[in-house]
Amino acid sequence: MSQLVNALLVFGLTAFSGFLDARGFVYASRAWPDGRLDLKWGLAAVAAFIGGLSCYVIAVRFMQGFGIHSVALQSALWFVITGIGIAAMDGTILGWTRTQQLVGLAVALGLGWLIASTAAAEGG
Repeated sequence: MSQLVNALLVFGLTAFSGFLDARGFVYASRAWPDGRLDLKWGLAAVAAFIGGLSCYVIAVRFMQGFGIHSVALQSALWFVITGIGIAAMDGTILGWTRTQQLVGLAVALGLGWLIASTAAAEGG
């Protein structure tokens, strides 16, 4: 499999995993209105987490094929995507200050660099 295809699979599966997990976090926050379980939101959260975890497990296979063997780096990629997804889905990203947006971007770029440089070092 070409490195480009592998990289696209890593990004696509991790992004979808992060998206589903972000949905799970948003749904879970709605599952306990007034201290009582709302089964619809609770089950939606569980389903989203199951889907996200399943995509992540498959993504790890392609991460390893791309040279990303470190669990910390694998989870960092997921963390960035999930964090941005939560902020976007619950609307809080709209309330971020310019400084918060720049720091978020710097963190995402830094983790991207770390993942890419580590993959290159492990592969070479």
